Amino acid sequence: MGRRQQIALAIFAAFVVIILYVFYLMLKPYLSYLIWGALLALIANPLNARLRGRVSNDNLRALIVSVTVVAVIIVPIALLTLGLLSEAAGMYTSFREASAAGKFDFVLKPEVYRWNERLTEHLSAYIDVSKIDIEGWISGNLRNLTSFLAAKVTSVVGNLSMAIVSFVFIIFSAFFFIRDGDRIAAYVWNLLPMSEDLKARLAAHQREVVEASIYGGLLIAAVQGGLGAVIFLILGLPSPIFWGVVMAFLSIIPLVGSWLVYIPAAGILAMTGSWVRGIILLVLGSVVVSQADNFLRPVIIGKRARIPTLILLFSILGGLKLFGFLGLLLGPIIASMVLTLISFYRNPAVEPGAGAEESPSGGAPGRSQPAP
Repeated sequence: MGRRQQIALAIFAAFVVIILYVFYLMLKPYLSYLIWGALLALIANPLNARLRGRVSNDNLRALIVSVTVVAVIIVPIALLTLGLLSEAAGMYTSFREASAAGKFDFVLKPEVYRWNERLTEHLSAYIDVSKIDIEGWISGNLRNLTSFLAAKVTSVVGNLSMAIVSFVFIIFSAFFFIRDGDRIAAYVWNLLPMSEDLKARLAAHQREVVEASIYGGLLIAAVQGGLGAVIFLILGLPSPIFWGVVMAFLSIIPLVGSWLVYIPAAGILAMTGSWVRGIILLVLGSVVVSQADNFLRPVIIGKRARIPTLILLFSILGGLKLFGFLGLLLGPIIASMVLTLISFYRNPAVEPGAGAEESPSGGAPGRSQPAP
């Protein structure tokens, strides 16, 4: 290759890089809409596949699936979010009223109980116990949470037009991913610089991970959160929707789980004199909520998402930091893709993901299940 050809090739490569970078900058403000649309299309893929043989018109089929997604997924999530905001906003007031009535004195004001004397005497050698204000700490954090939620609600209401536009963009993106998903997948498939066998194995493994992460993980989290909310409601505990959502979120993260909510809650009930409700909550939480995870996870997920616990944990946390709520789904998917590509590099003949350890789930302490 002559010098002029090398210069021409370098100029062309620079031009391609610049064009791609400008194209990225153009799409950057809307990437979240595209990702959400793609995930919704992925979630709706089973319904889309069922209708493909019955509805020949691609536009009509995509419209039916998009409307179903809005009715079955978006609307319930929106209603749940409104209920969550309402309950969370009232937590500060409820806490202040209960505290004023002396219901939490055992926890908030331990100085009035004799059991605290030795503890205070021991801790005073290391810290200034007089500055410990449990009630002020809890009250301040609840007040900050209430202010944060109020600001968010005000922001959403004040920018209602932008919220509607964002919603329309997401559904619009989902419509085209549903309609043209096969063609997009085929196009990407042809671009991959792999043999057909490796492509097929990569696609099969990623399909398993997506099904395990989205359908399995979110379904199990929803079941645990729903059971927790019902138990809180039956026992007359405050903010059942809020704590149900918290339990659902915690159950997704490996090494933690819903027990981080119901065990402290049971302890607080016992220390405030509600021994019976505390024991009932502990038993139902351990037997019903956590065991629902241990029972459903092998049935729904099995060993399909073979990601080591440590990598899964940090992929979820890193995904949350990088993508926000999307990271709950994108983190494990990206991590699995990296592990699969590494397994191809090490030995193309080995089944991707083989030999990875099974990871503990967010169920009861001490139990181990495959990672979501």
